[in-house]
Amino acid sequence: MAETVLILHFLVILFLVAGFPVGLAVNHTGFRLFHAGVLAFVTLLVLLDVPCPLTLAEDAFRGEPYGDFFLAHWLTRIVYLQWFQSSHVFILDMAFAALVFSSFYWRPLKRRDGKKGPPP
Repeated sequence: MAETVLILHFLVILFLVAGFPVGLAVNHTGFRLFHAGVLAFVTLLVLLDVPCPLTLAEDAFRGEPYGDFFLAHWLTRIVYLQWFQSSHVFILDMAFAALVFSSFYWRPLKRRDGKKGPPP
């Protein structure tokens, strides 16, 4: 079960990273707002130094190390950014959040009438 939560954790991270350029290209209001909401939640967890709920669930299910499960070994290294110090992860998260949230200014959401920019 821990492997399943780890894969879900990886998919959430993939959504956050890959969802940004996809959201800009498609410029779908619902997708961009959902993406920004998930990123805001993750950024709030980082700011408050609160562990991710998926990390807590994974730890609860694990009980023992993954052992020789190849995919779990590499997903763990990717999900927990084991190549970086925690201060660098914090800076990366804040910079990415600033980029995503500023994109609402330089790439405004579509209006219902198909035009760009705020409604009249």
